[in-house]
Amino acid sequence: MIPETLNTSSLSLWADQRIIYAIAIAAVATLMATIWLFRRQQKAGRGAAFVCLVLAVGLHAALLFLVPMISTPGGGAAVADTKSETNAGQETISFSTFDPEMNFEQASAAGDQPTLSPLPINNISDLLTDDAEDKPASKKVQPNALADSEASPAEPDAEPIQETEIPDALATNVDPSIDRVGEDALLMSAAELDDALTDFFDDAVAAVSPERSSVPVTDRAPTNQLTSPVSAQAKSAASAAVPGKKPNDFAARVGDAKYEALYRTGGDNDTEAAVTEALKFLTQAQRDNGCWDPADCGAGRELAPLGMTRARAGTKSHTALTGLSLLALLGAGETHQQGVYADNVYRGLAYLIQKQHPDGSLAGDATIYAANYAHGMAALSISEAAVITRDPSAIASATRALAHSVRMQHPTTGGWRYTRGDPGDLSQLGWQAMVVEAGSRAGIRQDPKIVDGIQRFLKSVRTGTTGGLASYRPREAPSRTMTAEALATRLLMGETVPAAEIAEAQRYLLQKTPGTGQDDYYYWYYATLALHQLQDQAWRRWNEALKQRLLATQREDGSWPANTVWGGYGGTVYTT
Repeated sequence: MIPETLNTSSLSLWADQRIIYAIAIAAVATLMATIWLFRRQQKAGRGAAFVCLVLAVGLHAALLFLVPMISTPGGGAAVADTKSETNAGQETISFSTFDPEMNFEQASAAGDQPTLSPLPINNISDLLTDDAEDKPASKKVQPNALADSEASPAEPDAEPIQETEIPDALATNVDPSIDRVGEDALLMSAAELDDALTDFFDDAVAAVSPERSSVPVTDRAPTNQLTSPVSAQAKSAASAAVPGKKPNDFAARVGDAKYEALYRTGGDNDTEAAVTEALKFLTQAQRDNGCWDPADCGAGRELAPLGMTRARAGTKSHTALTGLSLLALLGAGETHQQGVYADNVYRGLAYLIQKQHPDGSLAGDATIYAANYAHGMAALSISEAAVITRDPSAIASATRALAHSVRMQHPTTGGWRYTRGDPGDLSQLGWQAMVVEAGSRAGIRQDPKIVDGIQRFLKSVRTGTTGGLASYRPREAPSRTMTAEALATRLLMGETVPAAEIAEAQRYLLQKTPGTGQDDYYYWYYATLALHQLQDQAWRRWNEALKQRLLATQREDGSWPANTVWGGYGGTVYTT
């Protein structure tokens, strides 16, 4: 209550916003000075610290009295002009699903669309415990239940690596600008605390400044909420997004557009039936906590592909398998908001967001050889969910994941490898480039230097007569897997690849089509991504061989066997 002795003129004076802003800034400044003085090793200055502490408390107490007077000079609670009481604290945003023409601003302003009520991820926090990977989780009682895993392929074409225990370097790459809680806060260094205080000061000024009151969704911290999954049939898009016809291929994942694009670009009823059975296998393999577990699908076996060992990479790659499984579901038109497997997608995304490190990494507990792969696969799945659904939590998580990818990029070569500072290899770059591209589609602001670095590394591994072939690292011999990955990445990033280089790459890839030698799904994955974007005679030859081999080798439960080049590391969930 305001004392009756205060007259109207004095109330008007203290309701002046500029005075309150000045007091707020002074309160934050004295608090920062207090913390700095108490952290000093010398005892001198402790008296000043106590003075600052008293001032800070007094100024904050004054704010509690003065802030309610901003909107009403006579005192009392401020009344918002733009939000009703019933909407206080809620985002008035309706998110469209599978509408390629709907941009984020339009979706935010659409008042006649139903808003999906947010479902806190914390509602399933009992299923997302920190030791979920270490304990066998109970399987679902529903038909959707088995229990499979996640693992990432170790890099194709890598040089020999000794089986030595290497600590996960990702643990040291913590972004000091991100808030910490619990034990992480106790481990902050003095430099990190200074940076955090600076960010806190900037945020405090922004909170009381009218010019900075509106913050883009992509800059907000994750809300740990995803919009609720709903049981609904996917909407039909107006027309198919055939590659080359429309900029947004995601429009071709649902409804009539899906089948138009499917049959025009090489699919048929048999391939769709195989996909249906594969999705059943994957959803039944998902654990109750939302992840796919390497221990359930035989991942992490050391088969020494290409004659090299990688310390059983994939053993702890829960986020990698979860990311790959989500990509399969999202690619089939399922989201956490609608579809037959909406609940599976929801729990998978919730698991990844819960497991995301403070620095944005989605590597989980993956070992050093698998960590960057795991981050890329998981980040790509969340980024695609962000593009399709515009869910604020997905966008926020994708923003943090992209920031981690950027920190891991080598500043000179433009590449990625196992740890920060590695010059890079092409196998790792392909996944990170897709994360960058998906982040761009999601509207996440990016520095152009990121793409410049990717293009710089791609040029460094280019080889062959015309430059159409590619190697694992600069000045090494070309391989088909790396040639496919380079071509797919260049096309995906929008580069105009000369016809002579495309022709050289295609001739090289078609010398080893699916069904020749040991099955190599990693090679097939990138060759398919590359050739599918071209939609020419080379694609038709490749696609026919691919369909024949995949349809012949799918097992009765809908999965594919793990006796492939990299299948030992990833198991049957990776191969499927």
